[in-house]
Amino acid sequence: MTAPGRVFVAAVLALAAGCQVWPHGNPAVPLASTRPLQVRHYDDQVRALVAPPLGWRPEPLKTSRHHTHQVWLSPTGDTAYGVIHFSLPLPVGEELALLGFIAQMKRTEGDAVLLAQQFDANLPGIRFVAEGGRYQIRANLLVAGWQGWAVYAGTLRGKPVLDDELELAIAARENTKIGPAK
Repeated sequence: MTAPGRVFVAAVLALAAGCQVWPHGNPAVPLASTRPLQVRHYDDQVRALVAPPLGWRPEPLKTSRHHTHQVWLSPTGDTAYGVIHFSLPLPVGEELALLGFIAQMKRTEGDAVLLAQQFDANLPGIRFVAEGGRYQIRANLLVAGWQGWAVYAGTLRGKPVLDDELELAIAARENTKIGPAK
């Protein structure tokens, strides 16, 4: 199989894997993927097992009373992998959590348009694409009781999308496991 063919197959498999509520899998086991991701490790700030791409730099943690948001930027700064953990005022489903997420995105970025959404039973949660003032995100949204997560691959709007960076961000997103440490 050619190198582009292997990349395509790996991307399709990564998309099919989906985020899962942890404790599925073993946090001590490195990823089986051949993608250059860090060994998956638990990030207590966002309450998730994360596997950022190698060489991507973490931004300072963003926090408020109701959320924590960790972003890792690519070397160019044009692509990001991020995990947002947020509390919910009530234990609601994914649809209501998504409406709240888009409303908050609009407040923080000045604009937010939901471009696509689809429930994925394999997550279980909603996969969605949204554009804000500066970014387009391709995210997985999951809820569990009074808390939720948005795990995303993001790109700057108005700049060309760097396919290799986006593939890495998507692989990191799909290898993220949400939930408490066990």
